[in-house]
Amino acid sequence: MINKFKNIEIKKVLIILVIILFVFSALFSLSSNDKIAILEIEGVIKNPKQYLESMRDISEDDSIKGLIVRIDSPGGTVGSSQEIHESLIKISNKIPTVASIVDIGASGGYLIACGTSQIFANSGSITGSIGVISQYYNFSKLIKFLKFDIETIKSGQMKDIGDSSKALTNEEKRLLNSLVKDIHNQFKLSVSKTRGLTDEEINEVSDGRIFSGNQALEMKLIDKIGGLEEAIIYIEGIIQLPNLDLEYFPKKEEKLLDGIIPAIDNSSLLNMLNKKLYYLYSPKF
Repeated sequence: MINKFKNIEIKKVLIILVIILFVFSALFSLSSNDKIAILEIEGVIKNPKQYLESMRDISEDDSIKGLIVRIDSPGGTVGSSQEIHESLIKISNKIPTVASIVDIGASGGYLIACGTSQIFANSGSITGSIGVISQYYNFSKLIKFLKFDIETIKSGQMKDIGDSSKALTNEEKRLLNSLVKDIHNQFKLSVSKTRGLTDEEINEVSDGRIFSGNQALEMKLIDKIGGLEEAIIYIEGIIQLPNLDLEYFPKKEEKLLDGIIPAIDNSSLLNMLNKKLYYLYSPKF
């Protein structure tokens, strides 16, 4: 009986050990699968928060061996575009990064692409538009027609610059032009530095014009013609690891009511009234 009892106990211990080893093996295999992160940047960029959070997660995940930034954006606000650009440069020092321009990667979208090690675009993708834009709306005639009185109390002569209740003065226009020129020079400097362009080359492409993928390749604004598959092959070739899993960012959380009640988006109206500077092609804000 004693021997039988011992045999049963030994079997139980062995079974438990096998289960533990199986669990640890499964957890290890799940956590150690090498993969490529795909960061999707879409639409007008007004807030970099979700992209910056995604890049922090990507940077801290040792199983991620490369990053593809899928860009389908006409650009966005200056600060947001610059933050994403700088964060991508930091990640590019750690793992291979590729920008893959889908339909459009212009202005701020193109600046973001310049934060990666290589830029891919389709032959018909729209890119470039290296410039700055800001629009100020003058409702003074409408206000006068409606017989509204607006009183402004300010602490400095330029404090209400761009106020939609009045037209811009010549002095205000000069100040804003100086501001736009300075930010445009920042854009040009970032592109020339990351793309290795001479002063002559960067000046030739920095008047705000757009380019097709083929034209951008000729102007050294991109490195290769290709889409997602070519970008994957490129990264797998660098790190010498084939058939890597793909993990998409930002992580999307679907809400129950999203499919029932459409979201009410008043951001276009708010952006129209806000006084902001944009790295944006064909603004529709």
